[in-house]
Amino acid sequence: MGGAGILLLLLLAELGAGAAWRPPKGKCPLSCSCSKDSALCEGSPDLPESFSPTLLSLSLVRIGVTQLKAGSFLKVPSLHLLLFTFNSFSMIEDDAFAGLSHLQYLFIEDNEIGSISKNALRGLRSLTHLSLANNHLETLPRFLFRGLETLTHVDLRGNPFQCDCRVLWLLQWIPSVNASVGTGACAGPTALAYMQLGHLDPKTFKCRTIGGGFP
Repeated sequence: MGGAGILLLLLLAELGAGAAWRPPKGKCPLSCSCSKDSALCEGSPDLPESFSPTLLSLSLVRIGVTQLKAGSFLKVPSLHLLLFTFNSFSMIEDDAFAGLSHLQYLFIEDNEIGSISKNALRGLRSLTHLSLANNHLETLPRFLFRGLETLTHVDLRGNPFQCDCRVLWLLQWIPSVNASVGTGACAGPTALAYMQLGHLDPKTFKCRTIGGGFP
């Protein structure tokens, strides 16, 4: 899903929540605006906390953290939608989203992420929509999507992928899943620059055999 679709979804959530409702005192951080079920936070130097434990939708814009650490959202276990955009963090650690077993929509778009740990998405057993679009990812760790059996939409477009042996597992995984995957184009090597990942033939890669099956 692109940025426009996300904003529409958030607007619908806000309308459905009802503007007249006010959250309990202490349940909406200073950098955020909150309704009954959703919160939008912008410009906070740290990851905001003190939300209602029944929060369903959280949007984080221009947050000052440099990385997402393990257990960052344990205090909001009821989240169904989590959005990050225009943030400066460059790394997502293992188990960053631990405890979010109800999360269905995870959009991490237009950030500066260059590295994501292979177990960063572990435990997201209800996730249907995942976007890592428009970041600085040159590759993705094998097994990143392991356990995400409910995925229906994945967006990887807008990343400077290096289409070498590091993405071979991804090329093999795409046709094996029952999900729509937007892959984007290769940034390198030179011979493959601007070619769509989805058009690459894994059989043409001269790599060591990858054992152990798909993620």
